[in-house]
Amino acid sequence: MTMTTSKGFKITDADRKTRVGVAAKNIDELKTKTIQKFKLQLTPSEIRFQLSDGTFVESDEYLQTLKAQTLLIWVKQGECAQTDAEILYKTIREVNNEYLTAGEKVQEFFTENMKSKVYKLAELLRGIDDAKAKISVKCEHPEWFEGLDTTAKTKEDYMFRRAQDRIRTYFYKTREELRKRSDLPQEKLQFLLFELHNRLKNSKYNGHYFDRRKYNENDILRCICDKDGNFICQGRWDKEQCFYNASHMINPYKSREERVVFQCWNLDHVKERSRSIIPAICDALKKESSLENGDATVLLSTQVLLDVKSIYNDLFTTKNIKLVHIMCHDKGAHSNKAGPYIML
Repeated sequence: MTMTTSKGFKITDADRKTRVGVAAKNIDELKTKTIQKFKLQLTPSEIRFQLSDGTFVESDEYLQTLKAQTLLIWVKQGECAQTDAEILYKTIREVNNEYLTAGEKVQEFFTENMKSKVYKLAELLRGIDDAKAKISVKCEHPEWFEGLDTTAKTKEDYMFRRAQDRIRTYFYKTREELRKRSDLPQEKLQFLLFELHNRLKNSKYNGHYFDRRKYNENDILRCICDKDGNFICQGRWDKEQCFYNASHMINPYKSREERVVFQCWNLDHVKERSRSIIPAICDALKKESSLENGDATVLLSTQVLLDVKSIYNDLFTTKNIKLVHIMCHDKGAHSNKAGPYIML
């Protein structure tokens, strides 16, 4: 879907040394103008755009959802820029290296990966006022909103949108991967994507996951933090809970530092999206088509045969998604298998 009018964006490079304004109606125009502004010896197909939290903007439809003046980072295909969180802990490590490596206690503190300690490090260096965690509105805690390109007036509104962004990205990536499969029955695929999109719109892209105001809602609409905004790592995909002695915990509502570091926390699919769910969806679409074409007595409708609800739950809900600290995010192959997504 192309924007009918141009929207302005802030474009920077991976080093974030240069920032320019670009107005465009779609990604293709944005790429062309970015190449001109930065005088790149590249073609539009050789670059793509990334948000500061690491999310890639890969479709016109996703671009349209972004607010005007959103900061976009151009990178070469196959490359990625550092996220805000990565820049934070790198800066802390370099600027305070001499101080932090002095003494046994501090050295012991760094025996684990820097990422596993980053929110404690931010607390050590800057001091986090717990009382400010309860504040919601921007005018009472302006430093929390520092550096954000957002119209949100409360922390909860901002966190709601960040959860939406993560779930929306899963949809766009899934749609893109399925549309590349020319061997799938296209009519049935379009029906599935339409149904998934409608369910996501009805649920507001599950933005409630990070919104602490939703603490007292029912199981479907409840946030995954407590009423104060504390998130606890739910453990690696094959574990019931976080297996670290002191479970990983963070409250992005406390300070700008913890908000930034929260970007390092992942929504991890127990049954993997690319390795398991996508193949299971493809198998279901093919099987459904085969049944209908091969047996005239099969009168079941597409809606009955294809288990859209299970697909939706596995892709976009906490029935299959866990919030995990970066140390508990296992990127290796998971043994859990998705599907079959056929109801006979």
